[in-house]
Amino acid sequence: MSDVINDNTPPKPASPKAPLIPKILGWGGVIPFILCGVASRSGDPDLMLYGLYGGTNYAAVILSFLGAVHWGLAMGSKRSDGWFIWSITPALLAAASLLIFDAQMRVWALIPLFVMAWGVDYSAARQGLVPDWYMPLRTGLTLGAIVGLGLMIN
Repeated sequence: MSDVINDNTPPKPASPKAPLIPKILGWGGVIPFILCGVASRSGDPDLMLYGLYGGTNYAAVILSFLGAVHWGLAMGSKRSDGWFIWSITPALLAAASLLIFDAQMRVWALIPLFVMAWGVDYSAARQGLVPDWYMPLRTGLTLGAIVGLGLMIN
């Protein structure tokens, strides 16, 4: 799988113009992170728990989606099998994070997974394996997810 992730070719010039629907859906997907982060700081014990567990469960779902992007792209092209392996990795690691009962520790487990998934996507972008608009959008969405998760840290 190292050939999948490690590549020293320069990135293709990025186009900041993502199609409208992916932008709307992507940024709409950041809203639950922020709402859960705010809820986790509400001071109401029940709402705080809903925010923490809801936010971390949602984060696990989104990580699964981020991996699935590569499954779909690999099916439509002649990529190495390593991309299929990578495509399920975020889901497996996110599911493992849900086995952590302490919600604060879940948050600390999930943040690096978002960074890792972004890094693999960055590598894919450098290899020209994703659309030019993907990484500029993906970077902003990942920062939004991390900010939302960061709000959940006491």
